[in-house]
Amino acid sequence: MRFLLAPSPEAVERSKPPVRVFLAFTLVLVAAAVANRALQSGLLPAQIESFYLGPGGSEPVGATALWEEVHAGAFLYGALWLMLGSLLAASPVQPRVRGALLAVGVGAALLDLFGPLLLVKAGAPAALRALGFLLASGALVFATAVAWVRYGRNGSRPNA
Repeated sequence: MRFLLAPSPEAVERSKPPVRVFLAFTLVLVAAAVANRALQSGLLPAQIESFYLGPGGSEPVGATALWEEVHAGAFLYGALWLMLGSLLAASPVQPRVRGALLAVGVGAALLDLFGPLLLVKAGAPAALRALGFLLASGALVFATAVAWVRYGRNGSRPNA
């Protein structure tokens, strides 16, 4: 990861193969998360509400299961945003754009992570979880695309 601290053209070129693999796996992971969410708890607020509250609100998911979901999701989102944020820091992205992308992505990830707890324990609308997941997934894909501009192309470009 030394190339992030001193991104010389040679270091960037050497870093491209493993970074490309990471970026490809990130996209596969986002696609798998969308498919899993669609098949399990659903993507629409009504599906999310039914999954977490049970039929007619009769059997809400327990606190332990909710916290386990937060734990697993926090690790995944945290690792992805650490790596993507590091790649973006070494990319020719305007600081405002980078900051906004990170703020939206991390904020949406937190909304996605804590949406079920807010729904079950505080009666918050399920749309918060749906919105959080949509924004978090979109931000991850966008950040991956931005990083690909720097590390996915063949050949070095000066000041790029």
